[in-house]
Amino acid sequence: MSANAEATTSPPDQKVARRIPASRYTSSDWEDLESERLWTRVWQIACTEDCVPEPGDYWEYEIGPLSMFVLRDEEGVLRAFKNVCPHRGTSLVRGSGCGLREVQCPYHHWRYDLRGHLRGTEPNEVLAGRPGPMSLIPVAVDSWAGFVFVNPDPDCEPLAEFLEVLPEELAWVGMEQFGCSDFLTLAVPCNWKVVVDAFIETYHLHAVHPQMLAIADDVNTPITLYDKHTMFMQPYGVPSPRRDGSVSDQELWEEFIRNLGHRLGLTFASTEDPGPAPPVPEGQTLRDVLVSRIREHLATLSDRYEKLDDNHIIDDFHYHIFPNSVFNVFAGWYGLIRARPGPTPHESYIDMWNFDLRAADAPVRHPRPEVSLLSLDDVSSLGTVLPQDIDILTRAQKGLRQPGVGTLRLMPAEARIGRMHEILDRYIDPPVDQRLS
Repeated sequence: MSANAEATTSPPDQKVARRIPASRYTSSDWEDLESERLWTRVWQIACTEDCVPEPGDYWEYEIGPLSMFVLRDEEGVLRAFKNVCPHRGTSLVRGSGCGLREVQCPYHHWRYDLRGHLRGTEPNEVLAGRPGPMSLIPVAVDSWAGFVFVNPDPDCEPLAEFLEVLPEELAWVGMEQFGCSDFLTLAVPCNWKVVVDAFIETYHLHAVHPQMLAIADDVNTPITLYDKHTMFMQPYGVPSPRRDGSVSDQELWEEFIRNLGHRLGLTFASTEDPGPAPPVPEGQTLRDVLVSRIREHLATLSDRYEKLDDNHIIDDFHYHIFPNSVFNVFAGWYGLIRARPGPTPHESYIDMWNFDLRAADAPVRHPRPEVSLLSLDDVSSLGTVLPQDIDILTRAQKGLRQPGVGTLRLMPAEARIGRMHEILDRYIDPPVDQRLS
């Protein structure tokens, strides 16, 4: 949906899977199928271009048992390789770093140039560096909106084809002008799909995040289903119909500041006293006042949003890029949640990246992100919503592990979950007893 399109859409008139085998969240056999048939064949976000800004910069990406690394070569070209030495199979890099002139295996010091070609097997040997059977195994790599995507499948479709209409629809945001200084990673005791499920539906808000009902409409949230990806548009600055007119301007103001005060220029997850609600001019609502305040803040950063309608200024344009990336997109700020499988089907990692629009006079090159590993005790510093999510994710996985849980049943508001599993089936081609019904 472009910035000038209608702010509400209707989901396509089609049936979406409503019954999901619970074993997809708990079975080691299913996890093995994902490792073999999904993560080896699908485009996925590895890092941002800010992670590898200069020649010789590299960044490791781990997904389940797979390890790949993104590298920028001497000519500034993005490359990606499987993290394995062709000699004896040792992993080559760990984490991230800068200034490589060559890739050296830590086991026997075989050396490769930044295009992945063998340079030598002995300390003083310098080979021509031509493609050959002992070159590093390449991984498809491409970028969009400042994100670096990788795909281990040598026969994969182009990234532009995989993304469908999303680059066009999100062009109004100007995502390439945003920067993220910190990549936060949290280990959680649940399957990676439990994480994605929770972040792509609003049906749980009234039960898990009741405070959000003062500022967000969780009922009138139209869903759009693309071929592989999905989105919804959630109105903000208005109470949920579930509150039945019981929300005062003061309550709406306080909850908006607590949850989205950074959109007005405050610190993310600010604990400052919101103070009294601002006056509302005759004929307007507090949502109108919030829109004006957000516009004022955005104007200090850029003029790119000055012609946007109110919906695009305040509402959440929420995208799921299959399989494991979820974007909350607002004018001037967006957040990425990326879920990755952990050591067992009952564990995963949540990567949380918050992106701010850089001021017009900010340097073109953004800071290289720092990686921070969080514990469950650390999440309380990130506001009230995330701790509530972690608690329910833990309880969801505990329930899924109980004997006799056969099939999960989805409501219409959870259509995005059904679509995700339909696309999973395209990649995995599961056994008959694991198929959707």
